[in-house]
Amino acid sequence: MSNFASFRRPLTIAAALTASIAIVACNPTPTPSPTVTSVTVTPAVATLAVKATVQATADVVVTGGAAKTVAWTTSNASVATVSNAGLITAVAPGSASVTATSTVAGFTGKSSSVAVTVTPPTPVTPTVTNVAVTLTPASVVVGGTAQASAAVTGTNSPAQTVTWISSAPAVATVDASGKVTALTPGTTNITGTSTVDGTKTGTAVLTVTAAPVQPGTTTAKINFQKAGTVTPAGYTPNTGSAYTAASMTGWVTEDSAGTANPVALDLTGNARSRDVDGTNVIAGGDPRQYSQIQMQCGTPTSGNTCIEPATNTSGAFEYKVVNGKYNVTVSVGDADLRNLNSSHSINIEGVNAISGFVPTASNLFKTSPAVTVTVTDGKLTIDAKGGKNTKLNYVDIVPAN
Repeated sequence: MSNFASFRRPLTIAAALTASIAIVACNPTPTPSPTVTSVTVTPAVATLAVKATVQATADVVVTGGAAKTVAWTTSNASVATVSNAGLITAVAPGSASVTATSTVAGFTGKSSSVAVTVTPPTPVTPTVTNVAVTLTPASVVVGGTAQASAAVTGTNSPAQTVTWISSAPAVATVDASGKVTALTPGTTNITGTSTVDGTKTGTAVLTVTAAPVQPGTTTAKINFQKAGTVTPAGYTPNTGSAYTAASMTGWVTEDSAGTANPVALDLTGNARSRDVDGTNVIAGGDPRQYSQIQMQCGTPTSGNTCIEPATNTSGAFEYKVVNGKYNVTVSVGDADLRNLNSSHSINIEGVNAISGFVPTASNLFKTSPAVTVTVTDGKLTIDAKGGKNTKLNYVDIVPAN
């Protein structure tokens, strides 16, 4: 080999290396495009009680500097909601899917979900430890009222509702709202029973005193009954005799009641006194309610009208009193379980005391609260207008304050 050839070979190699280096320098490694590879949500499954929350997180795998941001959505917002930060809140029992989706353009198909199951809330059972009853005021006069209230204590916020009862309804009655109405002097226990736990009760004692008597006013207790029967203690019997101008007392036609010229009406044939037989007339009731005057024999709600010697003309009662202000209490009903064909109504001096009371086998009678009226014509008028087959047991007339 000549010396020239030996010298040329190294030059050729050097030139080739220089060319390779130049090619590499002109073609650098390309930068990868932003890519979202995957989205994985944790937890994959969540079971929550109503109102509970859980924080979901999204693990986003990217290349090329792609953003790792996601948008959170729920398939059923009535079951579970999700915040922009992935906080899941249980709303109501059911199922929902909470999904995290990539926000990078071209990769919004990359997503992952949490399967959310919402269970009903665990029921909380309240308990009652005590019922405290107060009366405001604790002492009233006949015809007055008091308000009973109850404070129910226990665990898990028991309802404050109670049912009310008076141990002596002849002394004072109490309604569902706790309003107590004084009827006659005496004492009675007003008891509230929890509607959550019927074994928990509270009691307060009400004292009822006689109302001060206005000078010259009238006090009367009248029992309506058949002639010749026993009159309850403390009462005067009325057997249905017709009104007389001289006495200014007695029965008149319903249409003429309260007028200057009442029309007398004999209702002695409409007087009833019920004898206990253990089947239709049961023992143990209020003695004042085993008798009545049938004020409207011609208007039964069902069945037949009265037969002679009764009259089917509707009547009203007039009673002579000194002009003034009175508290009046009446009772209606029939002690015979077979006689439920009435819709009892009573008005006193035009003021309604009982309206449309329909008796049942378990609730034969209705006693009115004390109705306050003012008499200016010397006669207290009691009528049954608006009723059907009304039957009057007794009336208490007491001067008001």
